Amino acid sequence: MSHSTPDAVAEAGARQFRKLLLAVAAVYFSVLAVVCIKEYLSYSKVMIQYPDNLYRGLHEWATLTYYFIWCAISLVAFGASLRKRTVWIAFYICLALFAETISYVCFFATHLRLYQPPVRALNGRFDPHPFVIGIAHPGAFVGVTHDANHRRTTINQGKVAHPRFIYVFGGSTAYDIGNTDANTWPSQLSGLLGPGFDVENLALPSFSSVESMVQSLFAFRDSAPACAIYYQGWNDLRNSHVKDLAVDYTNFEYRNLYDGLPLSRPPGFLDAYSLTVAYFLSMFDPPPPSMASGEISDQKDIRLSKIYRDNVKLIAAIGRTFGVRVIFIPQILDYARMTSNTTWGGEPFIKAKDMKKLMGMMNQDLAAAAGESQAYFLGTPLSENWTDGDFVDTGHFNRAGALKFAQSIAESLRRICH
Repeated sequence: MSHSTPDAVAEAGARQFRKLLLAVAAVYFSVLAVVCIKEYLSYSKVMIQYPDNLYRGLHEWATLTYYFIWCAISLVAFGASLRKRTVWIAFYICLALFAETISYVCFFATHLRLYQPPVRALNGRFDPHPFVIGIAHPGAFVGVTHDANHRRTTINQGKVAHPRFIYVFGGSTAYDIGNTDANTWPSQLSGLLGPGFDVENLALPSFSSVESMVQSLFAFRDSAPACAIYYQGWNDLRNSHVKDLAVDYTNFEYRNLYDGLPLSRPPGFLDAYSLTVAYFLSMFDPPPPSMASGEISDQKDIRLSKIYRDNVKLIAAIGRTFGVRVIFIPQILDYARMTSNTTWGGEPFIKAKDMKKLMGMMNQDLAAAAGESQAYFLGTPLSENWTDGDFVDTGHFNRAGALKFAQSIAESLRRICH
């Protein structure tokens, strides 16, 4: 009867260990390779299906990059497990793969969706500001540029030496987040108005009437424009039915601004493409603002209505103080896409199917407050025939929709601001 020597036992154990690592690495590589192919097909489909979407494919490309990186890492583990000298490398890589898997499962369990890495190309678009949370950071960001005055770049070509200035205020629909600089409705409006008018875009994503009001307090000091356009309402409506809504929206809107103008530490390469690293680094980040409570309802929020109307009147008063003609424009949304009986993140207490009704009430409040404060209410966009073909999503224009919107207000603005 033969007995195995300790060296033989160790060698056999090492072989079994390498086989195990080889099998683990092979499984990871096979699964991730299939996922990479799926994500590439998804990316290609988006690029073809949405040619006018400014951000087409960015999220899909980031997701594809995430899976490709881990697929390549698993391939290194597979290769390292084939040789005795490099098996320790395979071991540590498999540990990293296992840790990432656990992190991915935790993410899915807490978010109820698959992980989608942040789009690093969009990092650094906004800087902190003491009064309005954030301002535009000068620079270029995937088809969007901000000028040295911290404004969304508007194309104002062929203007006279001293044109009449028109300032644009509002949230992402005024910032026109879905279009390149040349195709935003402020840029197209500038072209329609001709050489005598210069349009400047001071809007920022997630801004409501509160931020527009604060901006107006300072934007008119050095050089007051002839007119100021306020295209808003959607971000105000998001505060609907928040419990004990603060008059400055801080117990709800601050979270929207925190998410819409990401001012926390931008993700680096490692934490963007590794959930394990991201979870570790998040322990050193300050906690995000808490979410407000409220109740879902299709009825008008009386408190929000009063706050909104007061904000509109105060904006008009600021304009009068500086000799600026204030023009309010009602919010246009793609209600054809808002038909479900569920809520979503942006409006946590409003069902999608009720958005048309409640947004209509907000627009009525805007018109009433504008009339009471002797400001202009430009309701012509409401009479346009808006279709899915005018939007990139539920409320942001594509190039064609931006042009239609600009055309609907151009002649009235020429008359008012002349």
